[in-house]
Amino acid sequence: MENFVHVRNLDELKQAVGNEQHYWLLKHSSTCPVSAGAWKEYSEYASLHPHQLFLYLVVQEDKELSTSIEEITGVRHESPQLFHFASEQVDWHASHNKIKSKAMEAFIA
Repeated sequence: MENFVHVRNLDELKQAVGNEQHYWLLKHSSTCPVSAGAWKEYSEYASLHPHQLFLYLVVQEDKELSTSIEEITGVRHESPQLFHFASEQVDWHASHNKIKSKAMEAFIA
């Protein structure tokens, strides 16, 4: 999917976002079963919404970006962790088992 992008650092994040005012960002752990469930929910929602932008980072591989996200947003790091950004500000976030396709849909509605 063109709207589903792995970002590894702040430059890639800025490039992927471009002029988009609204986008999602998932902090994903490649070793955590809870994160695997969140990944499934995130992917499911993304596949149904091709006009939204979905970014992700893998905390084990993209640790510096993960830390930067915590500093920029002021939201304590958790994994998995999902953010929705609007105009460069977090306007919704969830972590662990609260990352659900239905919760994302309800937020956007």
